[in-house]
Amino acid sequence: MHRSPTPLRRIATRAPLVLALVILSGVIVSTAAADVPVISYTLSGTKGDNGWYRSSVGIAWVVSGGAATPGTCSSTTVLSDTNGSPQPCEAANGDGKVSVSVTIKIDRVAPLVTTAAPARAPDYHGWYNHPVAFSFSGTDGGSGIASCSQATYGGPDNGSAAVGGSCRDKAGNTGSNAFGLSYDATAPALSKVEVASRAASALVHWQSTSPADTIVVRRSARGNKADPTVFRGAASSFADKKIQRGLEYVYSLQSYDQAGNASKVVSAVALPKVLTLRKTPYTPRAAANPVLRWDAVRGATYYHVQLFRGKKRILAAWPSTNELTLPAAWRWAGHRYKLGPARYRWYVWEGIGKRSFARYRTLGRAAFIVPRR
Repeated sequence: MHRSPTPLRRIATRAPLVLALVILSGVIVSTAAADVPVISYTLSGTKGDNGWYRSSVGIAWVVSGGAATPGTCSSTTVLSDTNGSPQPCEAANGDGKVSVSVTIKIDRVAPLVTTAAPARAPDYHGWYNHPVAFSFSGTDGGSGIASCSQATYGGPDNGSAAVGGSCRDKAGNTGSNAFGLSYDATAPALSKVEVASRAASALVHWQSTSPADTIVVRRSARGNKADPTVFRGAASSFADKKIQRGLEYVYSLQSYDQAGNASKVVSAVALPKVLTLRKTPYTPRAAANPVLRWDAVRGATYYHVQLFRGKKRILAAWPSTNELTLPAAWRWAGHRYKLGPARYRWYVWEGIGKRSFARYRTLGRAAFIVPRR
């Protein structure tokens, strides 16, 4: 008897929920990516140069993904001082652990300007009297010095002047400082230079810019080599008592201030007040109301003096001493005369015996000029 085959039993199965894996070339690739944490951050602060910050820096950490549990970066971090140490952040969940770090450099302090080096030494006794250049240097304990400035001081005049400079660090901070100096580039000036001729001296007067100026007075006699300096000091006058009678002198004055600046040379002529019978290589010009003087003769009781202008005798006198002061004007032989600008000749005799005897011995003659005043 033939039996029909027993039908097959359909077995229904429910596929389990499992993570499917695909093997490709020996690499196992997950069909669903692991949900590891993701870390990001934002920085806030004042940026400087060369990657430095010039203020406190805030780091705002953001951790996301798969119920991550933040580790070292759960909130905003504020940094006030760091020279570049890494700042880390870690986060982890069931799928993995992530670590991130950021390097931040902070320098909030300006450099210190410590030195102003002049290009040369002071010109005179600690003073500068023409422009001088300065180079500045400094120190910085943070990012380090990047550069320092240079400056040239050329005024205004001031005994307590100041020159300023600056230094910049690598973070961009700038520090400045000022350094003192004494500066005077203005030359003094002499004015009202005059010479008053006296019988025994020449009195030189002047005015200078400052009473503290040093005045140098040099003297030269007309027709002779220049004499050495006859005065140096702070004053407004000088009496030269070493002059020779009958000579013209030129006084050359120059003033120097405390910074060594020199005035222009100012000269004044001293005309002789006393005229003598001595021979000179030139005819001297006379000061106002000159004194005619000659060597005394032992035993002489009087002298005879005659004064000529051109060929005309305009004065005769019989002084008892060896000098005669000429007035500005006089009357003689019925005429009025004045000692005006002209060339004059004068003669001197020694009177022998009584004046009524009219006996004379010639002592000499000389000439002088009265210049226009």
